[in-house]
Amino acid sequence: MLRVSLLALGLALSPHTAGAIDFSGTITILEGTALVYRGTGCVHAASGLRLTRGDIIETAPATFAQIELIDRSVLQMGSATRVLITAPALRQKPERGLYVLDGWVKMDGSKREAAAGPGFEIRTPLVDLPAEAAVVVMRQSASDVALFAERGAVHPGERQASGANVPVPLKGGDFYARKPGARSAVTVGASKAFVNDMPREFRDLLPPMLEKFGDRVVQAVDAPDFAYADVERWLKAEPSVRRSLMPRWRRKAREPAFRSALIANLSAHPEWDPILFPEKYLPKKPPSANASLAAGRPVSSSAAASAAN
Repeated sequence: MLRVSLLALGLALSPHTAGAIDFSGTITILEGTALVYRGTGCVHAASGLRLTRGDIIETAPATFAQIELIDRSVLQMGSATRVLITAPALRQKPERGLYVLDGWVKMDGSKREAAAGPGFEIRTPLVDLPAEAAVVVMRQSASDVALFAERGAVHPGERQASGANVPVPLKGGDFYARKPGARSAVTVGASKAFVNDMPREFRDLLPPMLEKFGDRVVQAVDAPDFAYADVERWLKAEPSVRRSLMPRWRRKAREPAFRSALIANLSAHPEWDPILFPEKYLPKKPPSANASLAAGRPVSSSAAASAAN
């Protein structure tokens, strides 16, 4: 049993075999370059590459990617966009989700199949989007979030500093914008700036491409090992995201440069302290008899005799 468990753990950490364990979707279009952070490694994205929960997909500038998910929804990613396919440790519900750290995404849920299981919810630092039969274009940045309900009704939930999300129902054609700590604004029609900045590939719904790959498995190709700076935004993300990634990356703490960066930025991710300094969390030894006598605390006769000797 132990051998099987260790084998499963090894497979889960392998950048080449992880996709076979918890298949979530397939990259069907890739124009430009992108990376997939998987386990403690990193692989080059490619058309036909299968993705799993826990993968982070990061597109380079001037890159477009289309991912066809197992619920038949389609996610498109624009330039310089980072998305985490959420692992079970991130949230108990929904069972499937996408965390958009920053960048441009377009989600087409119009062909989502209920028989395929739970849909993929989109989660960002400022707003949550349930899985719905709608088409949504969204841009998430450090300073704001903006989304356009291109087709169908959408029911985003505004995330609060504490307490439940505040629902903001949108109908097709509505445009939603919000900055941290401020109230949101809803207007009819997307702003000119939003439309001008939107990736050109988002202007049309591209046809599904999954069938052309059939049962062919595209092997992941290793990319250079990643440094702290490459994943710093994720390491400093909100606590639930950070904690979901920590078990996967804890072995990186053995690398001197990565460890030094973790220590230097420990205040931004304090949950790494037990991994970096496990000796601080060892059970405390009971005080010796000499220490107890010096402190004036009663000790057993056998302990006192031992101390006297």
